Amino acid sequence: MASRPARPWLWLAPPTGSPPDWDTPPPRGLLLQENGDGFAGTVRCGLPLPLPNECLGDVVLQHPARDHAGDLLEECVRVLIDGGRLWLFLVNPWSPYRLRRPRDLPASAGGYWEQRLRAQGLQVDVPRFIGPRWRMLERADAEDALTAPLRACRVVVAEKRGLAPVAPAPVAWRRGAAPAA
Repeated sequence: MASRPARPWLWLAPPTGSPPDWDTPPPRGLLLQENGDGFAGTVRCGLPLPLPNECLGDVVLQHPARDHAGDLLEECVRVLIDGGRLWLFLVNPWSPYRLRRPRDLPASAGGYWEQRLRAQGLQVDVPRFIGPRWRMLERADAEDALTAPLRACRVVVAEKRGLAPVAPAPVAWRRGAAPAA
């Protein structure tokens, strides 16, 4: 969010017990946590989100469950402006991090989510891996290539692209003169 500070944003987080206690809501953004069939946080709501079409520059989905994937992604695309980005954080199922954390966070391979994002018309970037790094090799030059898939979290960024207006076809002139009207 720091790289895009002026755009309004929405952060949909997994349930963590209790929502953060803010004296004032965050500027230009909403933080919502899953709460039963809906969301709680800055506001209490369900799907569809009580937001107008194309009003947000960024949407962050943190460890979403597959249960409502279609409805949730459809709603996120609806509220994104053209050029807006959807940030999807997924627990990496192949990471040793899964052995240390409770199994309450859903872990899934990115292929399922990338396919759903493309089906919604979003342009998907190359996924990145973030989080703790497990060292497997002695050689530093090959370390990044082999440990990246073992990191704790996979981040998929998708952008909503708008259609550009199509210019009218050029008029063909004959013999250098304009046609008589």
